Amino acid sequence: MGNGGVKACGMRRGVVYCARNMKPLTKLGEKQMDDGSLWELWERDGVLTIQRDGMPCANSFTYGSEESLAEIAVSPITRAGQPCILIAGLGLGYGLAKVMQCLPKEKARFIVAEPIAEIVEWNRRYGEHTALWDDKRVSVETVSAAQLCTKRTGSLHAIIMRHTHARCELKLNEAQAFFNALKGGSLLAISLSKSDKRLESTLRKAGFETSITPVPASSKGKQQRMHILLLARRGRFVPFAERNPS
Repeated sequence: MGNGGVKACGMRRGVVYCARNMKPLTKLGEKQMDDGSLWELWERDGVLTIQRDGMPCANSFTYGSEESLAEIAVSPITRAGQPCILIAGLGLGYGLAKVMQCLPKEKARFIVAEPIAEIVEWNRRYGEHTALWDDKRVSVETVSAAQLCTKRTGSLHAIIMRHTHARCELKLNEAQAFFNALKGGSLLAISLSKSDKRLESTLRKAGFETSITPVPASSKGKQQRMHILLLARRGRFVPFAERNPS
């Protein structure tokens, strides 16, 4: 023991103990993927964090940008009677919860594309929104969003994609799959930790019109950190009042 009585960090049965006054950090789950990446769920003082290879991907303290993302993505289609929304990557479920709050339609459909089944299970067991999984409007597909979109031409009202601090390596054919899956005027909305010109270029090549808007990463905490929302629209949105009923 040194440094004024502060103990060094150590682990015992999946619990990390550090400084005397710090809460313990507890590992709640892990999944080793075929590509070698390691996904883990950690908890400290009631805050959940999903990590990939030690880097945070989702956090139950910093989720303000996910809620802003959901609100903006569905704002053009709040009058749709049977909206179909794709959630590309579940995270800790804050985007899904906000979309469902914004679209409380009985015939709405909320499709979660999450290739890692363990992340869905972590949400069911430990997440803040466990009640959502009893809602029959929610379905889960354990494939990537791009794979799912290849089978859903022109059927989606919005696609919501949350991304991590790593670069979003979206390929042109995947962007084209997103474009083809959306209805005219609908949005692919992506939250990023910082702007990504290469990603914007890829989306424009796929046919999207793009714009960006900064939003607070979280409504909590003293320091105001910003995230970027990248909005990619498929053509012009036609208000429902102007549409031909046929």
